[in-house]
Amino acid sequence: MDSENFAEKTTYVYKGKRISLKILETRLPNGKLAKKEVVEHPGAVVILPVLDDGKIVLLKQFRPSVGSWIYELPAGTLDKANESPEECAKRELEEETGYRPGKVEALFKFYPSPGYCTEIIHAYIARDLKRTEPKRDETEVIETLTLSVSEAIALVKRENVADAKTILTLLYYSCL
Repeated sequence: MDSENFAEKTTYVYKGKRISLKILETRLPNGKLAKKEVVEHPGAVVILPVLDDGKIVLLKQFRPSVGSWIYELPAGTLDKANESPEECAKRELEEETGYRPGKVEALFKFYPSPGYCTEIIHAYIARDLKRTEPKRDETEVIETLTLSVSEAIALVKRENVADAKTILTLLYYSCL
């Protein structure tokens, strides 16, 4: 997913803790000059936790950005210096669910919104889960659910799951 850098001029409009917004003036491969607003994001992970009985762990989480509860898989932003996606997956899984994985395996990676954002999400499957205590941030309001894969897919089909990274990861896994 590496790409050539065609930037001719970059102007930062905002630099925050997790994201930055820049105006990118770039020469396109066809020679035309384009001016684009780009959100810089450090990348993220989504984790499909699979219990020994084959059921999965899903979250019901309140998301202030959309003002609603949504169903989603555990996920998080790479936020420590030089943190690998695999390390982030292990950390986020335990923080959000209280499960420490014995094994994590990369599934795939994708750009969720390449039209305006640099974020790459790395999808993992976690197995050999050991129960610990969640270490949630005080602003995370989360309920943990345990479902069969078919029950989770049924939630997607009924449009109860609106989170793209969760839908994509569940559907990918169901096709393995």
